[in-house]
Amino acid sequence: LTWAPRGPGFPDTGVSWFRAKELCARLDSTGTTVLDSDVHYWRLPTVQEAVASLTRHNQNAGGVWNDSTHTATYNTMPDKETPLWDPHSQVIYWWTSTDADSIRAYRVVYNGLVTPTTKKLYPAYFGFRAVRNK
Repeated sequence: LTWAPRGPGFPDTGVSWFRAKELCARLDSTGTTVLDSDVHYWRLPTVQEAVASLTRHNQNAGGVWNDSTHTATYNTMPDKETPLWDPHSQVIYWWTSTDADSIRAYRVVYNGLVTPTTKKLYPAYFGFRAVRNK
């Protein structure tokens, strides 16, 4: 995966799941500009992709998402560190594209916890980071 650079695809403030999906769909190919219409270069990561990407001390944390139990396990507990997270940002949760049901999507916490959350919520600490396939 390629993760969006700091900017509209990796914001410092919270947005709803709906707004995150909209912003991802409208990001230009560089991930730095929001366009007026959907171009679909970028998207939200799946819960599996987010869990598998988390790190601790710049090493992959060995995260695995279990679709049957809806839980994530790790070899090492992840942490909020660069380059994946901004440790100085108030954002501690990321939306994923994976639906829990019709009104909730999974969000991932920097420490690896995964919970279903109402898509309409948007406190300042609910963010996202857009991805695209290499």
